[in-house]
Amino acid sequence: MSISVLAVLTLLVLVQTAGQSNTPTTAAAVQPSTGPVSTGGLSSGSGSGSGSVTSSVATPSASVESSPASPAAVADPNNRDADGHVAGSIAAAALPAGADFATTGNGTWHTVPGTSPTVGTGSRALTYTVEVEDGLPADMDQQFAQVVDATLADPRSWIGGGQVSFTRIDSGDPDIRISLTSQQSIRDPGRCGWDIPLEASCFNGWMDRVMINDARWVRGAMSYNGDINSYRAYAINHEVGHALGNRHQPCPANGAPAPIMMQQSWSTSNNDLAVLDPQTIPPDGSVCAPNPYPFPDATAVPPAQAPSPAG
Repeated sequence: MSISVLAVLTLLVLVQTAGQSNTPTTAAAVQPSTGPVSTGGLSSGSGSGSGSVTSSVATPSASVESSPASPAAVADPNNRDADGHVAGSIAAAALPAGADFATTGNGTWHTVPGTSPTVGTGSRALTYTVEVEDGLPADMDQQFAQVVDATLADPRSWIGGGQVSFTRIDSGDPDIRISLTSQQSIRDPGRCGWDIPLEASCFNGWMDRVMINDARWVRGAMSYNGDINSYRAYAINHEVGHALGNRHQPCPANGAPAPIMMQQSWSTSNNDLAVLDPQTIPPDGSVCAPNPYPFPDATAVPPAQAPSPAG
């Protein structure tokens, strides 16, 4: 596939599941997305989708606790998937060395039991499930669920804009399925794809599914320099941002906090990301600081008092 196609590719999935309409919808179920699949590294533009929940960029405040005594990130020398591809020139996009992870799963997901009160006061009320791919270690279920719930409830996450609210359910059909997914399942062309050979997560609007790459969940990203807790919050907020209709954004100014919709899994440097998406990212030399939140300076938004949806 040519580089010019990669620059605008959103990994469009051209087939629909049985019973769905021919027009894919976002997980918000009320607004069109920019395409059925949006990944942490591919984009069709720099603006926000129609009716999307947009974020602000300000100096980050404390959020989820940073990992204590975070070690400096070092690229995994055994991960050579991008060799020979232009993506291989982006050192910051490498998967860091670290703990082992399950490379494959069964290609199906189970819902982690648990519900939550509604968080946020926005009129755009969305439900979500927390799901883990079958075949991943059983102890991932509660770890993943706890981080997803805490991230979405954080006032610096999407509820901080006052436009959206979230309720976790564990039965019925949710608006968004937030799913921990194995490295190889992510690469399937019907899920996230592998046209750019870099580890990424994605939102697949065809499936109403946010897929968080387990390789990144375990190892993080070079740009977060070993701070795995902050990186996990970023990965969730970035992909949920796609579900809300947002597209990728560049670093606005050298030294500024990275927008949540910047592809921070691959770099916080515009020069790096412009190699893959020159129509969205200007190669202007700007390098941002990693930032895991769309509203890093938002004041607390109290949870709405609403009954849990029926299962």
